[in-house]
Order: sequence, then C-alpha cells, then structure tokens
Amino acid sequence: MTEAALLDASAEFETGFVQKQDGIVRRVLVRDGAGGYADLVFFESAEAMEKVIEAEQDDEVCARFSSIMVDGGEYRVFEVLRTYE
Repeated sequence: MTEAALLDASAEFETGFVQKQDGIVRRVLVRDGAGGYADLVFFESAEAMEKVIEAEQDDEVCARFSSIMVDGGEYRVFEVLRTYE
C-alpha cells in the first residue's frame, strides 16, 4: 500500500461513510515516524461511537478502508481527559 492509496481510501471513507453518520465530531488521519498510520475519530458520546461501529459492520466503503487501517480487526478506544487548543 502506498500513502497515495491510503489517502484515496481515506477520502472515499470520509465521503462514502463518515459524512453520513450522526455523532462523529472530527476525524484526523495521522502518520508516525516509523511508517504507521492511525485514523483518530472523535464522537459526541460513547453511544454515538457504538452506533457508528455497528453501522460499519455492513458497509463496503468502511470495509475497504478498515482493511487498510485496522490491524487484526481491533480498535483502540481512548477517553478524552482534557483538550488544549
């Protein structure tokens, strides 16, 4: 996978899935210094996150993007403790 292919898949995921979901506040695609990537998705609530994860199960666009991003089918969930802007 090239970074260009990842960016294309990310854009397709954004327009084909993310923008159609209620409860997603923000999404940030990041790269680390070792060639790894993460897709950070911020939700209005834990309930909103659960609904989006459920919707992902049957979505082809999501499946294509997840096949690139998700390592072993696992998600990591973090709770925001404080935001600095």
